[in-house]
Amino acid sequence: MVSPRDDKLTTKIEDLRNSLGEKTSRKLELDKCNRLVKRLNILSSECEKCYQDFIDLEKHITELADKTDQLTKTDFKQHSQKLESISSHLLKEHKLVSKDYYLSIYMSLGLSIGLIFGLLFDNLSLGLPIGLGIGVAIGAGLDADVKKKGKII
Repeated sequence: MVSPRDDKLTTKIEDLRNSLGEKTSRKLELDKCNRLVKRLNILSSECEKCYQDFIDLEKHITELADKTDQLTKTDFKQHSQKLESISSHLLKEHKLVSKDYYLSIYMSLGLSIGLIFGLLFDNLSLGLPIGLGIGVAIGAGLDADVKKKGKII
């Protein structure tokens, strides 16, 4: 469901990306910004905070586009804080997860369990890869399930 407002903001972000260059675009996390715009657009009909965040993000992107030549560290910091604020709302209130969320959690958990088994069987070189493999398998499976349900930011 693409609204004209969403399409307009996505176009602004792409124009901003083209005018700033690759390095600055990565610093501003414009890919993440694009994903947040799409997610906020979908959720704004149900959630007042998402609607307000969408409007605030639209104003913020317009301000960034207006001063592409004179971006300061403060602008980068404000942009980062705004994206973090929106992301935390989506994570907490709408139970969305970031990309590879479960993979990172279960990989470290698998390594820990593998370390324990490696110490128990006096063979760390066997315990760590087995634990890592199990953790990656479980994490990747959960991430695939979440992606299928459309719960990724």
